[in-house]
Amino acid sequence: MLRITKISHQASRVTLKLEGQIASDWVEELQSVCLRVLEHERTVALDFAGVTFVDSGGITMLNRIATGNLEIINCPALIRDLLDQNGVNEIETH
Repeated sequence: MLRITKISHQASRVTLKLEGQIASDWVEELQSVCLRVLEHERTVALDFAGVTFVDSGGITMLNRIATGNLEIINCPALIRDLLDQNGVNEIETH
């Protein structure tokens, strides 16, 4: 399960707080939410503080939608290592 909560909405940036696992059916849901925001030329900041797992589908999706307008913030070290090992390094992290 993945909970997606919009915690900040500014003119040029939307921050989404993620809690749980980016896996199976939730990958498509997260992609859909991100693409809707990116269509309006806004930056999407994904707050990964509550993310406990990312499956291969989630990694593929993050790589597919990675643009200069997608950021990952508050990423736990283990998740960051997983993303780095699987090529999700074009996404700016803070």
